Amino acid sequence: MSNSQQQVAGILGETFANTKILVMFTIFALANLVGFSIKDFNLKICYWLSLTLVMVSIVNFNMAVSFYLSLRNEKGIDGVRGSKGDKGSKGFPGRCELNLDARCGIENCTSKIQDRLMTQCPHYAGVVNKRDYERTQEESQILDRYKKWITIISKDCQGKLSVKETGYFDEIFDNAEEFCLN
Repeated sequence: MSNSQQQVAGILGETFANTKILVMFTIFALANLVGFSIKDFNLKICYWLSLTLVMVSIVNFNMAVSFYLSLRNEKGIDGVRGSKGDKGSKGFPGRCELNLDARCGIENCTSKIQDRLMTQCPHYAGVVNKRDYERTQEESQILDRYKKWITIISKDCQGKLSVKETGYFDEIFDNAEEFCLN
């Protein structure tokens, strides 16, 4: 950058705001020269009122553009949530291609197995509902066996692809009396 360019940059400034201020002062100085050269009093009043309106309009336009430029990319406050949309169409039965979790088996196997055990094995419900310190040694061993069995069935359940949930659990609990430990 040459010396003359540095002087011009120092006078005008490197930002657009400094340039705007310099242009506004130049226009104001020219307007004053024109205003002082008018001899007729009525024309002088008309000129200054018109100039005032023009200046107010320019400042208003300048502020509008400045606010627009500063606010156009800012995110506003969140509005009220809109009404619920229509329900989407039903997908193809037995397909897992659009499953984003990459799971096509039965979900929440462990809790579903425990719920089924609660209803079909009354002794299990009684043991589970007791606190740890209320259980006898025998009941703790029975609960450990139930937990091992639930883990095995849960792994099998999660590995099943495209299986109907009710059919799977009906098949598992078909002979529930064999599994209910008393």
